[in-house]
Amino acid sequence: MHEETREFILTVVRDIINLPLPGRVDDSLPLGEEGLGLESLAMIELVLQLEGEYGIDLPEEDLEPQLVPDLGAFVNVVVERRAALTTGSAAK
Repeated sequence: MHEETREFILTVVRDIINLPLPGRVDDSLPLGEEGLGLESLAMIELVLQLEGEYGIDLPEEDLEPQLVPDLGAFVNVVVERRAALTTGSAAK
């Protein structure tokens, strides 16, 4: 689930938000200007794409830069939300 989520995020950044990806993209790459280049509007678009694709909720306060400083942390948050949704669905 981790790799699939990571690839979806990078595809959205590259193909929908139209930001060029750096030559080397590892999990320690920051989300902001010095990394993926996601500013506030781009981040909103990415979150909307993720929520639509996976049926999850990603509140803005859970995505503060201090909590989610890089690509790896962001992927982990999305994977955790997907897993919680799957677990919640299985429990019903």
